[in-house]
Amino acid sequence: MGAMKYQRTILGGVAMTFVVGVAIATSVPAASLATAGSFEAVQADAVAGSAQSFDSAAEAAGAAVSRDGYVIHTPTPTPTPTPKPVATSQGGYGGGQCQAGADAAAESTAFSWVYPGGYRQSDGFGPRAEGFHKGVDMLNGEGVPVQAIADGIVIAASGDGGTGGVCISLAHKVGGVPVCSMYMHFLDGSLMAGVGDTVAAGQVIGLTGRTGNATTEHTHFELYGADGVRYDPIPFLVEHAG
Repeated sequence: MGAMKYQRTILGGVAMTFVVGVAIATSVPAASLATAGSFEAVQADAVAGSAQSFDSAAEAAGAAVSRDGYVIHTPTPTPTPTPKPVATSQGGYGGGQCQAGADAAAESTAFSWVYPGGYRQSDGFGPRAEGFHKGVDMLNGEGVPVQAIADGIVIAASGDGGTGGVCISLAHKVGGVPVCSMYMHFLDGSLMAGVGDTVAAGQVIGLTGRTGNATTEHTHFELYGADGVRYDPIPFLVEHAG
């Protein structure tokens, strides 16, 4: 009987010791158990990390910004040409206007595709179900810039619709011969030049749209000469614009 009482006393003491140990372990902060060496390592990492910086003013200005040994260059946006208001049709699209415009133009020394970045062609030059197609239809997205194929002078422009929608015609002199280019269906209000203006090859003259008799965004492109007769423009572009 005395032995059993003695065993209960020992077990009670062990239980109390276990409870006190658990209480101390759960109440002491984890950081206080770290060794001096590990705390110094954390301090060293924090100091090294503070060397990284971010200059928001430099980024906003488009300057080069250095991060961890890498240099990031932010490109400067290219300004968009300002559209030139053209409310009504001006000039003419015939052979006589082509000849007069070419006579006033300097010899073309540079050439460009209508869409240097590429396009999809739908209807080509020649017969089709609706009749003879006098040009080629170059499909592209709305707002894509349309470029002049050569140096020249604007001989006609329309900003108020009609079959060709918002359109423009340029006179060029190529090898002393009049060559006129016509571009139709521009985005409303996007003409960049008016009658009498001089343009350069590759200059943006309007933005792709679907004004006039068009069912999708594209540029109807034509070439003609002093006789006013339209001809397939693709061989000319391949020869001169590459």
